[in-house]
Amino acid sequence: MSADAPDMVSIPRADLEALQAELRRLRQREGDRLAIARMRADPGPRADETEGVFTRTELAEAWGIRD
Repeated sequence: MSADAPDMVSIPRADLEALQAELRRLRQREGDRLAIARMRADPGPRADETEGVFTRTELAEAWGIRD
């Protein structure tokens, strides 16, 4: 791809890196928002109980760990 000189823009590297960091942050935040929405849409088998509270035994069983 070639561009004529009038079509090109130059920006300082610090500005480019700041824009890239902001883009990463926004993508991460959107990913988090989507993940939370998916979790809320599918509460799973424990929907009637307190969210996110599992006993040590329940976690071990879910992960296939036996004492």
